[in-house]
Amino acid sequence: MFHPTTAPVETLLTPDVPIRRRDARRSRARTRARRRLRRVVLYTLGACAMTLGAATLGLSLFAPQLVERGYGEARAAANEATLLLAPPSTSNGERMPSVRLGALGPEALMDTCDGSFPQLESYATQDGLQPVYAAHNGCGGDVILPWSIGDRVEVVTLDGSASVYVVSDLRDVAKFGSSTRDVLGLDGSLLLQTCHWGEPLMRFVALEAA
Repeated sequence: MFHPTTAPVETLLTPDVPIRRRDARRSRARTRARRRLRRVVLYTLGACAMTLGAATLGLSLFAPQLVERGYGEARAAANEATLLLAPPSTSNGERMPSVRLGALGPEALMDTCDGSFPQLESYATQDGLQPVYAAHNGCGGDVILPWSIGDRVEVVTLDGSASVYVVSDLRDVAKFGSSTRDVLGLDGSLLLQTCHWGEPLMRFVALEAA
C-alpha cells in the first residue's frame, strides 16, 4: 500500500540551498570579476606605456633638437642647484660658478670629458685672438650658457690657483661655416666656448680679471 511522504513538496522539488553554498558561489563570482577587472587595467596600462614609449621615440627621431633643448634645460636647473648647495667660493660667503682651465692641445682633448676647458691650439693660429678654452656642453661646458655680462665667476688654472673673473662680453657664432675671424673683437683677456643645446650655435664668453 502506497503511503505519501509527509515531507513538504517544495522541499523535494526545490531543496533550499544552504547559505554557505550561496556565499561560496557569490565569492567565486566576485573573484572572477576582480580578475577580469585586473586584466583590463593591466592591458590598459600596457597600452598607455607603449603609447608613451612610441611618442618619446618619435620625438627623438623626428624632433631631436627639441629633445636636446629639454635635456639642456634640465642640466641648467641641476647646475643651478649644485651651485646653491656648494660651499661659498670666497671668504665673504659669495657663491659663483667655477671653471677649470686645461692644457693647450688639439680639439681631441675635449673628448676626454674630464670637466676641464682645454685651450684649443686651432684658435691660437689667429692673430689678435685671445686664448680660447672649450668644452663640450655635455662635459660641463654648458655651465657657461646662462652667464650674463657682469657675472662673477671663479677660474682655476692648471697649477690649481683660483682667481675671480667678470663676464665682459658674449657672442653666439654659427656652429657650421664659421671661422676664427668670427670671434675677433670680443672684449676680454680669455674666451670660453661651448655649444648650445639643440641649436647649431656656439657660445663664446669673454672674461676679464676682476
